[in-house]
Amino acid sequence: MKTDKHTRSSETPKKQRVRDSRNTDYITVASADAERLRRARARERQRKQRKRRKIILSGIVVCLVLTLVFLIVLCIRKTDEDGTPTRTDANHAASLLELPEGWKWQQMTEADLSQGTLILVNRDHAYDPGLPQTVSVYDKKTRSYFVKDKILSLREDAADALNQWMDSFAAESGRTDVNIVAGWRSYDDQVRLYQNAVNNKGQEYADAYLALPGHSEHHTGLAVDLDTYNIEDGTSGGFDGDGEYAWAVAHAWEYGFIQRYPPQKSDITGINYESWHFRYVGLPHAYIMQTENLCLEEYIDYLRNYSFSGEHLHVTCLGVSYELYFCAGNQVVVPTTGSYTISGNNADGFIVTVYP
Repeated sequence: MKTDKHTRSSETPKKQRVRDSRNTDYITVASADAERLRRARARERQRKQRKRRKIILSGIVVCLVLTLVFLIVLCIRKTDEDGTPTRTDANHAASLLELPEGWKWQQMTEADLSQGTLILVNRDHAYDPGLPQTVSVYDKKTRSYFVKDKILSLREDAADALNQWMDSFAAESGRTDVNIVAGWRSYDDQVRLYQNAVNNKGQEYADAYLALPGHSEHHTGLAVDLDTYNIEDGTSGGFDGDGEYAWAVAHAWEYGFIQRYPPQKSDITGINYESWHFRYVGLPHAYIMQTENLCLEEYIDYLRNYSFSGEHLHVTCLGVSYELYFCAGNQVVVPTTGSYTISGNNADGFIVTVYP
């Protein structure tokens, strides 16, 4: 009996050790699972943090892009004080860029857009007759031609060119009977002429041969109508540009004049062919229009192909070399030295003409 009791007593610790070993293994496994779970949760937190950072960074980038776009729009499109959108200034943003050596920016105004010899006036582009400063043609004229009255006026540069043109024509042909019958015209004058044409010859004739009030080239002080004057009986002979007068038409460009409404261009100009109507645009523009067979509407479009940042138009006219380019908007690039002219086109920008 003692022996059995001792035997049972000696076996008890062994069984206990087995159970303790199993408990230890269980605890070890549980600890490993907990560690893996902790690490998985940590990785998940890190993943979520990276995702949040990406979302925040993307939001910042989007905000920066939108802000940049907004600033560019503000630079490109301005607004009047009354809230009315103004003309797009396409060169404003570009003005922030550094120019090549020898060039500089010049700020123009909306009023400047209607100044210069290349202003486009037609059915789509109106013009204020009160803008040009004119002089009496009678007071400046030479003996080479007649003028209808002492009131008729032109811009001074056009009047000076007219004198040179008519002097050369008289020297070439021996004729001094050209009569200037129209120059600068007020809005009220144009209303009267247009209404008389409607009343006497009908609406269709008026629309074909006369500009609407506010849309006449004669408002600029750069346009002249030619006629002929018979000094013996005071009658008018008209001006068709043929015969002895063909020289005046063919050489008009040499003095900066173009035949404004040429044949086969009425679908572009909006006015039927007028042999008597000439417009002063200056050199070398009259020469380019003559050689390229362009009316003024076509020429303005043609010059838009030559921006300052792109290819410039180079031309030699009467021994003088010219460089031309177009600047959209109110920011114009001009040379720091040398001579140049700037003309608005009465539409969307400026033409710069550089010469020695």
